[in-house]
Amino acid sequence: MHIFVSRPNWVPREFEAGLNTFLLHMDNLGLVPRTLGVSDYPSKSPLDEVIEIMGACQGAVILGYPQIEIQAGSLKGSNIESPITLGTEWNHLEAGLAYAAGLPLLVVHHQTVSRGIFDRGVLNAFLHCVDLTSPNWSMQPNLNGAIQKWKRACVGGEANYSGAKKAVGGPIGTPTCPNCSTVQKQIYMSPVPPPFNELAGGNWECPSCKYVQ
Repeated sequence: MHIFVSRPNWVPREFEAGLNTFLLHMDNLGLVPRTLGVSDYPSKSPLDEVIEIMGACQGAVILGYPQIEIQAGSLKGSNIESPITLGTEWNHLEAGLAYAAGLPLLVVHHQTVSRGIFDRGVLNAFLHCVDLTSPNWSMQPNLNGAIQKWKRACVGGEANYSGAKKAVGGPIGTPTCPNCSTVQKQIYMSPVPPPFNELAGGNWECPSCKYVQ
């Protein structure tokens, strides 16, 4: 089962052991991490490539490693009183794409990383703040349990929110037929163009059973 992993290609040395342990843990769970610039290399624009990779994945992990530290400046017109640590901008882009695609999300960020998707309540997803410098952070009982629960959601094809529809292995946003699809094989529905969609009573039609939604 392929999993999209949003992470920077470079992390500080003190984070490398924990990252390697996490990737080994994914492998032991039968999961194949996919990351642009690590497992996959672009032949088109990076954003288009990310969308294409996600179309072949059944879940996503967002890893928030420290990338930018702001020592002085202002936030919303007020001077910052303590340093602000941010992850890579791609964490937010890729999390938004994965969420819109209905991929079950697991979000893990270092203790100092904040803002955007790393603020609680932004996403309806598993969100965990941990010390990513710990070599065994992914094996901690609480986090390991969350990983197992997230994996079950990936296997079951559960969406992050009620309106999301994930077509595993197909174009993002294309629904699958609830009558003909199985976990092993997804049957993608075809778009019904206007004005025929009004006559059919829906915008998508299954090519096999002709179910319309």
